[in-house]
Amino acid sequence: MSASTDLRNSDNTMDTSAWLLLFARLSIAPLFLYSGVGKVTAFSATAARLYGGADGFGRSLAAGAIVVELGCGTALLLGLFARRAALILIPFTIAATLMFHNFWAVSEAQVVTQTINFLKNLGLLGLLALIANYGAGNYAINAALKRL
Repeated sequence: MSASTDLRNSDNTMDTSAWLLLFARLSIAPLFLYSGVGKVTAFSATAARLYGGADGFGRSLAAGAIVVELGCGTALLLGLFARRAALILIPFTIAATLMFHNFWAVSEAQVVTQTINFLKNLGLLGLLALIANYGAGNYAINAALKRL
């Protein structure tokens, strides 16, 4: 078996960290990709929700959000520049969380939903911090390029 397909380290133990990092990347990337595609398909509505409305600055923010979500989501999915992608997504997620999941300032009917979304994003931030620290792992395009 070649080194690129062998599931065991040189000491004959499973490379669990590589599999965990792959799982982490594959579980978080679809969230950003789905959100980015949603913003593309409803661009005007997205721009209208952002500062400045559907025209002007809101359009620029919407376009930037699309680039970040689709670009970084793809990078995480492929394991290409995953650390940089995670480092970009951390402040992006913080800003989105504070702007759109401010459970402390919504009507009573929305408090539970927004609190859950806020806490979910805290979990995402933790996962992004792990990817930023450890990188994409051995099962990623970056790792494959290094082996060449």
